Amino acid sequence: MEINKKIIKLVVISFIGILVLSGCSSVQPQNSGDFQDNKKVDILGTLIKLTKNQSGEILGSILVEGEKGSKPYDQASIKVTQKTKIYEKSADKVVNSNFDSLQENLRVEVRFNGPVAESYPVQATADEIIVLKDEQIDTRPSIGKIHLGDSQSQVNEILGTVFKEEYFAEPGHFPESWNKRTYEQGISVIVGKDSGQVLELETTSAQFPTNKGSKTGDMAKGVFDNYGSDYKQFESRHGDGKVAGFYELGDGQIIIFDLDKDDNSLLNQAIKTDSKVKMIRLTRADFLD
Repeated sequence: MEINKKIIKLVVISFIGILVLSGCSSVQPQNSGDFQDNKKVDILGTLIKLTKNQSGEILGSILVEGEKGSKPYDQASIKVTQKTKIYEKSADKVVNSNFDSLQENLRVEVRFNGPVAESYPVQATADEIIVLKDEQIDTRPSIGKIHLGDSQSQVNEILGTVFKEEYFAEPGHFPESWNKRTYEQGISVIVGKDSGQVLELETTSAQFPTNKGSKTGDMAKGVFDNYGSDYKQFESRHGDGKVAGFYELGDGQIIIFDLDKDDNSLLNQAIKTDSKVKMIRLTRADFLD
């Protein structure tokens, strides 16, 4: 009888030990499912087009564009099905996601399932889509990563707190009194007195590229091609047609590329093959004459 008690006691102790060891094992990322990070990635890039189906096994499709010449594929048209596993990955965890969370301009990794049609772009079906949360691209119009509507504290984080400031009590073209803050790096920022938000900014320095990578010193043709492929040219309110170097960015925002800052005019009168951008201004159409 005493022996049986000892055996039972040993079994209980062993069982408790197993529970303790299980509790001490490494914690898996919450909702990580069966994500396998060691599988080969077929394409890494930006989701540039998203199409959704209304119903059925196929949820929709995505067009992913990677770096030119990247291997094995630099562009792919990919079907997303009910069986496609979708995750969001950050530095510290991987969590399950879904098709409805996908949107254009996300950075993604995609692993294919089944055959690949070797057209261009290649066509395939997604086995896994991983949204790279730490690598997302800010597509909002900006100069030097500063946007219209940013606060002065956000500007300070980028440019610092050393600047020359000039106050204008009369609003002029702007909806409120404003301060013009000029930084020695070659950029100036107009901040609303009451709102504390960026109303306009301009730069003469290549140190501050736009969100599309254009900067002062670039050839005008390349810059105009870069913006003309995505945006409409601004049309003069005075009936003079489209204005060279002015592009409508949506939400009332406009970007201006000036090729001759010394002429005291934003209008580009004589554009030559070797013309270069001398100044870039991000503003709103409402603020133009």
